[in-house]
Amino acid sequence: MGLCLLVGPSLGQQAQDPAVRRSANTTPAATPAPAAPVPAVIGTIDMDEVFKSYEKVKVSSEEFKSAALARKADLQKLQAEAAGEAEQLQKLIPGTEDFKKHENRVTELKARFEAGRELAERDFAGREAEAMATLYKEVQAMVARVAQWRKLTYVVKISNQPVLGSNPNSVMAAMANTMVYADPRNDITKDVVYNLNRMYKATGGAAAKPAAAAAATTPAATTAPAPAAAGAAAQPEGGN
Repeated sequence: MGLCLLVGPSLGQQAQDPAVRRSANTTPAATPAPAAPVPAVIGTIDMDEVFKSYEKVKVSSEEFKSAALARKADLQKLQAEAAGEAEQLQKLIPGTEDFKKHENRVTELKARFEAGRELAERDFAGREAEAMATLYKEVQAMVARVAQWRKLTYVVKISNQPVLGSNPNSVMAAMANTMVYADPRNDITKDVVYNLNRMYKATGGAAAKPAAAAAATTPAATTAPAPAAAGAAAQPEGGN
């Protein structure tokens, strides 16, 4: 009975608690209906073709190769000097002062060569990653601009390389592709390449060394371009 007397008022107080009563009687505010999703319009792009055809990629690759060859030449000088010292060492009597002098020189040159080689590998790996990140961001930004101009909501990567029975790698690559069919009318590869090169030249980009062959044709704009995003150097045009 004592327990009932203690519990009874407590339950009564909870039943009459204004805060509880208000919470129970409050009608939740109506949430706005979600906006209708934008219809999906999917475009495609061959990123391998874009990177092969973007002039800035070619120039960057040439600069990278030149710097790598220069560093390699420096290392080869050290290697040649070490080889000369080793030859000289074979003509000397072990234990003599001259022998120790040339032996120390060989050890020093080998250490400098190994340190230089390791430093070059780290340096060029970092430079290559930085250059590729910059180029990818430029391509990505142009893909977004061309996609907006073409009214595309998604752009997926594909490969436009032919599938040849004589090339097993091309068959395996095709089998691994997620996209089995894509309407070529929604492929923006040429538009992206054309506009990347147009903007690169407009900003004073250096021309790549001419390759052995084909003269590229300059495609005309198919329609008037949409307004470019703020700060962009040029508006996208059609490259098909």
